[in-house]
Amino acid sequence: MAAQAGVAAAGAIPNPSLDATFGRGASQDGPKEARFEHAYELTIPLDWLAQRGPRVEAARAGLDEARAQARALRREVLCQLGTLFWNAAFDHARVESLEELEAQVAQVARLVGLRVEKGEARPIEVPRTETELERVRNELAAARSLLKAHRGQLQLWIPSLAGAGWAIAQGALEALPKVPEPETSLGAVQDHPSLEAGRARVRALDAEATFERRQRVPAVSVKGFVATELDRQSIGAGVGVTIPVWNWNSGRIAQAEAARDAEQHRLDAQARELLASASEALSSCAQGEQSATRYRDQILPRAEKAAHMLERSLQIGETTLLDVLDSRRVLGEARREYLAALLQTQLDCNRLQLLLGESR
Repeated sequence: MAAQAGVAAAGAIPNPSLDATFGRGASQDGPKEARFEHAYELTIPLDWLAQRGPRVEAARAGLDEARAQARALRREVLCQLGTLFWNAAFDHARVESLEELEAQVAQVARLVGLRVEKGEARPIEVPRTETELERVRNELAAARSLLKAHRGQLQLWIPSLAGAGWAIAQGALEALPKVPEPETSLGAVQDHPSLEAGRARVRALDAEATFERRQRVPAVSVKGFVATELDRQSIGAGVGVTIPVWNWNSGRIAQAEAARDAEQHRLDAQARELLASASEALSSCAQGEQSATRYRDQILPRAEKAAHMLERSLQIGETTLLDVLDSRRVLGEARREYLAALLQTQLDCNRLQLLLGESR
């Protein structure tokens, strides 16, 4: 991993440098005999002692940021996969609901046809029921097409699903998750990977500011030399020190500190935004669960009861076909709204759980 290699590179100790010079020299006072001369100088820099710590800290912060970004990307992928799955589950439940509605409308159409043959109903009622049946079949075909498209999109993410004959589990959309308590759940937003990546960036920039401040420390190097000349041979050592006279690195220090402060402000704003998103998702998840429960326990049973009673009344001639068709339309709309409420609830709860660091 590149970030891990960066940590190793930041902690590396610089190599010493060796300078060598060679030549021929002759004395100007004595005999003009030329002689080979050479000199060697070894320099060991020591300025890294003050700079190594901030560099290593900045590299480690970069490694933490890379790991946090990988976790954040994983959550984004899971969110997209969850969206595709729940859309496919909605389409699957929608297809099942429309298939059931198609069978019921077809039964009404057969009943109307029998009544027309017996002279108990007007012939105009036959095309009415057939029109309603074709509308349901058209909607069913569209739902099947959407289901196929969403299954195909899932297979693009998970190629192993292709050709495996997999199917959405029966009633998967209705298995609503438990809504967490706000007091104990919203605090988990602070552990979101994107915030961890932001905190790592702040650490890295703070280490950069420390590095720039330590640039004021005079750079020290230790030297050793050996020289062989025409009339003498010398050996010794020395110390090199840079003196900060004209430049105290004030500009770069201010620039690094300003970048760190700006990143801290961005991190604070991102934390508030994530907390607001989690609070909104929590509210939507709870409200969606209540709405879906109301549809399941109150609205759908009444719509189904009304449709069933009107069909029985039609069989004994106590109601009209229009009333039966209207009751079927109301039932179909109620089922569609119920499934739409389930889908939105699953999407909101899925987003909430990913914000809180949970998985389903």
